[in-house]
Amino acid sequence: MEVIPEKSIIADYGCGSSPYEELFKPKSSKYLKIDIGNNRSADIKIRENSKLPLKSGSVDVVLSTQVLEHVMNLPHYISESSRILKKKGILILSTHGIWPYHASPSDYYRFTQIGLRSEIEKYGFSVKNFIPILGPFAAVSQFTLLLIAERLKGNNIFSRIVLAVISLVSNILILIEDKIFPATKNSDASVFVLWAEKE
Repeated sequence: MEVIPEKSIIADYGCGSSPYEELFKPKSSKYLKIDIGNNRSADIKIRENSKLPLKSGSVDVVLSTQVLEHVMNLPHYISESSRILKKKGILILSTHGIWPYHASPSDYYRFTQIGLRSEIEKYGFSVKNFIPILGPFAAVSQFTLLLIAERLKGNNIFSRIVLAVISLVSNILILIEDKIFPATKNSDASVFVLWAEKE
C-alpha cells in the first residue's frame, strides 16, 4: 500500500463525524475537516456546490469516506478535490456499491467498479489501488440484514432479541459467502475503496 508522506496537509472532504481522523492525523501537519451544513466539528463549513476556500494545489491528501453517494453534483465535488490537491497529491475515497438507501442529507448514487474508476479518472486522477469489499453474495446478504435491522430497531426487547439472533446468523453467512465468492476485479461489492494520484 502506498504511504502518505509525513507532515501532509489532509482535507477530510465531507467529514461528518471524522471517523478516520485518529488514523490519519499522525501523518498530518494540518487535518482540515470540511462539511456542509451546521456540522459543529467541521473546521470549514461550506454550502453544497460552493467552491472550497482553499488555494489550488495546497493540499497533499483528500480523504473522502462514504461521501460520494450523497453528492448531487459529482463533477463539482471531484473537480474541487482535484483542484485543491498538489500535483501527485493523493485521493483516498470510499463509497457504496450494494447498499440500502440512507439519506445524509440525501442519497443519490451507487457505483460499479468500472463506473467509479472512470468517474474519478475524468478529473485528472490515476487510480493506483482499488479494493472491493464484500463480494456480491455477501453484499446482498449484508444489504438484507441492514434492511431488517432498520425495521426491527427500537426499544422493544423482543425486537432486539430477534435482531441479535438474525444478526449473528447473517454475519456468519456473510463471512462464508465472502470466502466462497469473494469480490473480483469485475464484480459488484458492498463498498469500494480507491487510492488515486493527481496527474
